[in-house]
Amino acid sequence: MEQASALKMTEGKLSLINDRITTLHAKLEDLLFRAQRIAANEKNKIKSNDSMFGYDLQNFRKEIRTFSHEIGALPNLIGGIERAAFFEEVSIRPAQAVMRIADRVSKALRTLHDHACLAHSHIREADHKIEAWYLIQEVEQMSQKAQSLPTVANKVVIKISTPLNPTGTPVNPASTAVIPPK
Repeated sequence: MEQASALKMTEGKLSLINDRITTLHAKLEDLLFRAQRIAANEKNKIKSNDSMFGYDLQNFRKEIRTFSHEIGALPNLIGGIERAAFFEEVSIRPAQAVMRIADRVSKALRTLHDHACLAHSHIREADHKIEAWYLIQEVEQMSQKAQSLPTVANKVVIKISTPLNPTGTPVNPASTAVIPPK
């Protein structure tokens, strides 16, 4: 039961992190829209009245940096569960849920990276473009940290759903079947 509760706790943490990524994605979409509007105004020789864009970009980058530490802890969290995992039927469903959410987190971070690249391409002012470039680097690092999550979570599912012999080797139902003589 300890294993099942650890998996449910991990599922909750991953779910919260996925929600946080969705929030960051919405903030980045706002920045992207503003960057597109500023670029269009600049192209049409119209003065932009968005004086807070640079500050908002800096604050968003700061938020990404602090969130990066939470993402960095996830592979160790799931890896610890994987090292201690053993066959337990009760834990199969929570392990599968962890695997699905880990996959969602990994994909959401890749999407966040794509949107950061798009925002960077629309920014025209040099200082803001540099800030956006650093933002891309930080989001890419987060994405790389989370890249292994689905694989490790899949290993957890395999360990939890595979029964073992007393010798510690996986049970192969085909090898234990008794073949009747002819």
